[in-house]
This record gives sequence, C-alpha cells and structure tokens, in this order.
Amino acid sequence: MSEEILAAVLIFAIVMVAACFVVRHLKKTAGRIAVVIGALALLVGALVPVIKVLVEPQSPPAGQVVAPAVPPAGAGTTEVTR
Repeated sequence: MSEEILAAVLIFAIVMVAACFVVRHLKKTAGRIAVVIGALALLVGALVPVIKVLVEPQSPPAGQVVAPAVPPAGAGTTEVTR
C-alpha cells in the first residue's frame, strides 16, 4: 500500500516541479495554458491509484493454517492387508 502512495507523491512532485519550471520559462500564454492543463491531467491520473488503495477494504490478516495431526498407527484406523 505504501509503495503506491510513495509513487503518487513522487509523480506529484515531479510534475509540479516540471510544470513550474516550464511555465516560468515559457513566453507565450498559449504554451503556459497547455502546460498547466497537461500537468493537471497527469496529477489526476496519478491520484486514481491512490484513491483505489484508500477505498479498497483492508483484508484481515491471514490466519495460520494448521494441518491436522496424523493419527498414530492402530488408533481407530482399519488397515487393509493383502
């Protein structure tokens, strides 16, 4: 669970830094608008896995599986001999 959240946080940080850098250095308003729209789309795309992880119910921890003990020979078992 934490790996998905870490990945989403890293994606947010990378996209925000890249978008801020590009917007600061672009001269045309149309280019800035395109970068902002693209950054928002990437951020929403990165948010989807985080929401899935948070919404899914946590499964209870798996119990320990214990196999039944093998009964000792002759203790109520019928052996067929040929």
